Amino acid sequence: MPSYYTILSATLPVFLIIGIGFFFQRRGWLGEEMEVGVMKLGLNLLFPCFILSLVPGNPALETASSAIWAIVLGFSLVATSIGIAWLIAAMGILRKGEGRRTFAIAAGIQNYGFVALPIVLELFPDNSGPAGLVFVHGIGVEVALWTVGMAVMTGRVGFRSMINGPFIAVIVALFLNYTGLYEFIPKIIATTMEMLGRCAIPMAIFMIGATIGGFFDRGIFQDAFRVAFSSVLVRLVLAAAVFLCVAKFFPIPDDLRRLLVVQAAMPAAVFPIVVARLFGGQPQVAIQVVIATSVVGIVTAPLVIGWGLRWIGL
Repeated sequence: MPSYYTILSATLPVFLIIGIGFFFQRRGWLGEEMEVGVMKLGLNLLFPCFILSLVPGNPALETASSAIWAIVLGFSLVATSIGIAWLIAAMGILRKGEGRRTFAIAAGIQNYGFVALPIVLELFPDNSGPAGLVFVHGIGVEVALWTVGMAVMTGRVGFRSMINGPFIAVIVALFLNYTGLYEFIPKIIATTMEMLGRCAIPMAIFMIGATIGGFFDRGIFQDAFRVAFSSVLVRLVLAAAVFLCVAKFFPIPDDLRRLLVVQAAMPAAVFPIVVARLFGGQPQVAIQVVIATSVVGIVTAPLVIGWGLRWIGL
């Protein structure tokens, strides 16, 4: 089991890179065209390459049941977390019209991929299983976002929006994995995808910080304490407890247990900021949730991961 220092060493660089991206954005060193271009590059090329180099042949996905468990739990846990967030907001934390819907999806969805993945890779360097499950698990998260999350935000479901590069790459990667066709991919192609995929993680983490910086302004702290406190309670306490209990008591593979422990410690995802902006929500609430859970997560993530692994017996 990794020591606290090992876990801290794995988590802190991720938050430092987020901070660097935030700094670059606030300094005006990232133009809007560059930011959009980098995001499209990651979404349509780098992350699909990373997924296609990581998933096929991964030992954690030898049986279809592992993939099914990862997808089902990705959906169920995020749907449950959104429900918890909605209940907390409805208990008087946020009145109707103050961003209750935005809070529900912002606090209910963890940063399942871009922040969790480098931590998983660093914590389990000799075991590619948990990393291989990250984006398979992410299919369930994406489905929950565009069904349960969009139903909360708009009253309708947006399936088309989840059909993106990484989603398609996971489907193709699983097909290659379970048919064995990945063994016939030429080495030069596999090496090229691996090289491109290595660029994906640091770039995505950097852009998370840039996204936060792009929406950040002085008014973001106005009446922010209630949202900040509630988001930490939902994301880093209540939802984390649900994730850890599932990892402890459900009959799932050990690699998926390891992944769920890391997911339990993750701060809120950044994408709900964009969702709130596009679908009539309140982006400032989502930004408050992301900032609060990210700042607190720097301290709590190593503690949650260390205790969780110990409690589960991994």
